[in-house]
Amino acid sequence: MQKYDVIIIGGGPGGHSLATILGKNGKKVALFEQEFLGGTCVNWGCIPTKTILKSAKIKSYFDNAEKFGLNSVAKFNFKQIFQRAKNNSLKLQGSILETLKNSGVDFYNKKAKVTSNHTVLAENEEFFFEKLVIATGSKPRKIKIEGAEKANLITSDDFFKGKIEFDELTIIGGGAISLEFAVFYASFGAKITIIEGNDRVFANFDNSIAEAANFVLDRNKVKIFTKTKVKKYENGQLLLEKEDEIFAHPTKNILLAIGRQPQNEAFSGLKIDLDNRGFLKINKFMQTSVPNIYAIGDITGQMMLSSTAYKHGDIVAKHILFGSSDEEFSAELIPWAIYSIPEIASVGKTEKQLLNLDVDFQKEKIFAKNLPRAHANGEIEAGFIELFFHSKTFEILGCNIFLEEASLLVNQIALALSQKLTIFDLQKMAYTHPSLSEAFYYLCRNITFSNLKK
Repeated sequence: MQKYDVIIIGGGPGGHSLATILGKNGKKVALFEQEFLGGTCVNWGCIPTKTILKSAKIKSYFDNAEKFGLNSVAKFNFKQIFQRAKNNSLKLQGSILETLKNSGVDFYNKKAKVTSNHTVLAENEEFFFEKLVIATGSKPRKIKIEGAEKANLITSDDFFKGKIEFDELTIIGGGAISLEFAVFYASFGAKITIIEGNDRVFANFDNSIAEAANFVLDRNKVKIFTKTKVKKYENGQLLLEKEDEIFAHPTKNILLAIGRQPQNEAFSGLKIDLDNRGFLKINKFMQTSVPNIYAIGDITGQMMLSSTAYKHGDIVAKHILFGSSDEEFSAELIPWAIYSIPEIASVGKTEKQLLNLDVDFQKEKIFAKNLPRAHANGEIEAGFIELFFHSKTFEILGCNIFLEEASLLVNQIALALSQKLTIFDLQKMAYTHPSLSEAFYYLCRNITFSNLKK
């Protein structure tokens, strides 16, 4: 029987990066992945979606060429767009594998199942571990729709496995995945409809974020049905219900974008504590109810992002290598972004949370039309940055951004939050001009000088 210090099940961002850290630091490590290295992120999520959205962004430049004194017409080829996404995934798979080998990690492209608190089974071969890390991730949540077998019913994972070209698409769910796919297909002329059960898309977000999402959807001529339930599919139509009224919506292609659920098959026979959704319960060191078994990433149900998995992995690495960790996971320190056009991003406490917690805070907001760089970029129709800070200590508490490259800008505030910086600290920084990031300087300068002690 092969024996390892650490076995990791799941080769996504958290799993493969943790394996690399532990391998480089002297641990004997095995990584099991039943499909493709990189997990959802590299193969069906972050990387391929951002690859195709880059094509949509370039298409938008062509569509608005006259605004920049140019004349051009964009011709597009869906097969080439999606082939580029596949090529990027393959390149990253190879890069991850090379890094694992260079770190001394044994990689098994096999399905592994936990059989005891110290063993896993893969293709009839048993492996021993001192410590186990479960990084099996999540999968798209599905719902049963009567008659839907007669439609092309898909999840976000299916886009990079099957049919890729649509002239119309109906999306059930009004969140981040919905927005990104809506923007992509609408950019290339498809008719997109979103069906949302709540009274607005992005229902759990701040009003400003929901309004930003609505602006993007409106600009892309996406039809939205809110407070709407799906009843069944028949005769090429979805039967929908809104306020006790039943009506039909013709569609052939339906995307389910209603959240994600745990991939728990690998440990289904193990006595281990789960939450009411089936995700693994963990403590501050990412340990499960079985102390030598850890869990990281989506399988914990915490903020399902690659950056979450990375930070989980850092904490586990320190705990395994040093017996403790000098950092604790906080979802409020994890920035997130939606790669729409323009992008939407946020980090820290939301305005909703601050109000519910009765925090004494202030909000400062600046619009794209007030930023010189936004004028140069030709993006002043909409866009903003809003910054939340404590009214007495001036410590930065959170930030919402709706601007080009918001996914980059938000990291500055993520750093500020992690170091408990104040608006005075941001104001003291120098920024390149013109840039979108200098919006933080303008925001903070508006407050700091009037609050300096004389």
